[in-house]
Amino acid sequence: MTDADMSNPRAPVLNPDLSGSSAICEAIFQMKKINMDESDIDAIAARLEQIVPDTAPKVSPGQLRPPAVKIIHCVLSLHTSYDKVVVPRLEAFMNNHPDTQRVIDLANLMARYPTPYTFMKQELNFNSEQKARILQAVVKFVCQIVQNTPNVPEEEALKQWAIQVKPQDYQTLNIKGFALAGFQYLRILFGADTIKPDVHIKGFISDVLNRKVSDVESLFLLESASERASLSVRAVDLFVWGRGARGKGIT
Repeated sequence: MTDADMSNPRAPVLNPDLSGSSAICEAIFQMKKINMDESDIDAIAARLEQIVPDTAPKVSPGQLRPPAVKIIHCVLSLHTSYDKVVVPRLEAFMNNHPDTQRVIDLANLMARYPTPYTFMKQELNFNSEQKARILQAVVKFVCQIVQNTPNVPEEEALKQWAIQVKPQDYQTLNIKGFALAGFQYLRILFGADTIKPDVHIKGFISDVLNRKVSDVESLFLLESASERASLSVRAVDLFVWGRGARGKGIT
């Protein structure tokens, strides 16, 4: 995979014009927002006010890493133990490749291997053909964002993208296995103040409301409740995820 290879996929835009299935997705998102029960938002906001301290961090260590590592971080984190599996592999990768900072650096490093799967096994000590495929696709996508903004520093370009796109735009990537939660986490790592509706976030919302919630519903409910409680959306996401992922329970 070379610099030239990165220019082949359809270039993503900051505000895609949704059509077809993406338009349906947009309608679903809007409908979910309209149908949110105010009492649900109040209940979640009240719980957040009880458990989230004013000093809750708004930035995670992952957000401070270079763009290349953020992408690996995002993909490895999908349905995987963060502390036990992801963190040691990220640290090993950064120690072995301290110069792999930019997204194109990662693309060129992956190109040295016959397949993305070989790269993932040898460089990340991770055995998953699906995640290798997802990693390659996300790298190509992010490279296009950077190439479409040549006069903007890479990290700033990625932050602008993360802030400007909407949750439903994950449909434009069309990457099997990389759905809403993965897309939202990528946005968070690049600087967006938003929610990733993973199992821990959904578990928290379900616990408060005593019912199951969808990815879309949990995203909008927690964002709305965070704002109602005058809390940083990112701080809430990080705090709730930490309590769920590290087995401390939600009280």
